[in-house]
Amino acid sequence: MKQAPASPLRFSVVIPTYGRRDLVVDAVRALARQEGAPAFEVLVVVDGSKDGTTDALARLAPAFPFTVLEQPRGGRAAACHRGALTADGELLLFLDDDMEAAADLLAEHEHAHREGAEVVFGHIPLHPGSPRSFLAEAVGEWAESRAQRLMAQGGRLGIEDFLTGQMSLARAVYLDLGGFDPGFTRGGAFGGEDLDLGRRLVADGRRLVFNPRAVSRQRYVVTPRHYLRQWRDAGGADVLLARKHPEEAGRILRRRESWADRLVGRPLRPLVRAVVLALVGAGAAGPRRRHWFFRARDLEYFRGVREAGGPPRRGTVRVLCYHAVADLKGARVLEPYGVPPRCFAQQLAYLDRRFHVIGPDEFGRFLAGAGVPRRAVLITFDDAYADLAEEGLPVLGARNMPAAAFAVSSLLGGTNAWDAPIGAPQLPLLDAGGLRELSRRGIAVGSHTRTHPVLPDLAPHDVEAELAGSRDELERIGLRPRWLAYPFGEHDAGVRRAAAGAGYEAAFTVEPGVVRPGSDPLALPRIEIFRDDVGWRFAWKLEWAGGRRRR
Repeated sequence: MKQAPASPLRFSVVIPTYGRRDLVVDAVRALARQEGAPAFEVLVVVDGSKDGTTDALARLAPAFPFTVLEQPRGGRAAACHRGALTADGELLLFLDDDMEAAADLLAEHEHAHREGAEVVFGHIPLHPGSPRSFLAEAVGEWAESRAQRLMAQGGRLGIEDFLTGQMSLARAVYLDLGGFDPGFTRGGAFGGEDLDLGRRLVADGRRLVFNPRAVSRQRYVVTPRHYLRQWRDAGGADVLLARKHPEEAGRILRRRESWADRLVGRPLRPLVRAVVLALVGAGAAGPRRRHWFFRARDLEYFRGVREAGGPPRRGTVRVLCYHAVADLKGARVLEPYGVPPRCFAQQLAYLDRRFHVIGPDEFGRFLAGAGVPRRAVLITFDDAYADLAEEGLPVLGARNMPAAAFAVSSLLGGTNAWDAPIGAPQLPLLDAGGLRELSRRGIAVGSHTRTHPVLPDLAPHDVEAELAGSRDELERIGLRPRWLAYPFGEHDAGVRRAAAGAGYEAAFTVEPGVVRPGSDPLALPRIEIFRDDVGWRFAWKLEWAGGRRRR
């Protein structure tokens, strides 16, 4: 539980932690020894730990305001963001749980901010109490060389120097930029979130400064096995980073896998990994064995790159079109359009194994010329039925899969009235609050017109009213509809011109096919998914990009 501070706070120290009870307890105790520091609080976010971390922290009684927050395992970025949202301080200081603060750490960060810095990074030398290992020695050498290089550069940081294990900035700036992106460290993955935030800070014109006197010593306890896993995660994180910042993809993915590693290293990777871990575990860490350990590290990195879909390229995107996430067996007319929740979950599991689901923002960048990972898929939902929030959203969220939904704007909170003339049962639609919740949870909301008519059957002025009116209605409830899905997939040249005139950046049909570089953005194909698309049928439909259209 968080208590209100007795006086205004200058700093909120946010410490994310997972499974490192003793380290985080020491980190909090070190903050109790601060000298000359402005008023501060400490927030520790326990990210799903099962090792008694919360109980150990509860036994501490520091003199400063102290809050312990618990959350299910979400990864470092999500934990940092949770702390930032709860913080009361004017400035945020993010500190990793293996960092032991020097007595003047907060005073030095304060000094740098008073001198005009907007974002401050400090020196993170190796803690002398770190377990002795060749990895710890390498980390210590790297930290010292980093500090010397940055001082020689006058404190100016390059992109590769954006390490947020000890970093401070104004809370308002952090929130304005959207904070850490939890997609990078979802489920405890490693890497990418700090470089992503750093790029946004630079793009926003913020002044970043390295202060070598702001010191926190890192107690490095990472094992060789965990280190290799981190590098596998780092490969995937670099792919995500390149996809999010396509203008810097070449720089982010500048490492290249050698032909020898492709032909020999890939098939031998499990053996190389097992052998080097066995040798290092037996205490063998001579120069040659270190060489092979770091070769194994590189193999793990490129494995992560491949698993994340490889470097973005100008490939194709399969766009899936769902309707209801519900079992509509026996429902006249609509039965084929309802995918039961259990089948939907199985289909997402298949996508997770065989494809790479991208979000609306990334798809927009693809339409503008950026690359995508191999076998890219965008998930969309027509009509915005209420079951999307009740049944679909939890399954999408569990797999961190974004999507887009298209709403009939004049019928929010109502039912599918357009189906009544053909005797279909009436199904509830999401209301304005439900659509806003979708948007908050990563589902982009677009337009499916005002009333769901067959657009080519309307007079031109009625088409314009349906398209522009829907956009206006969705904007009035706080949404930004960039895309349109044609009702029943029907369109013609006049409808497409009206869509462009109404300001839509892209529009979707239900003609089967894949979206390719150069596809008409106002006539994009989609693969409709129906009730009977289960098992091999679903796989076949994705592989062959939809097959025939159901009418």
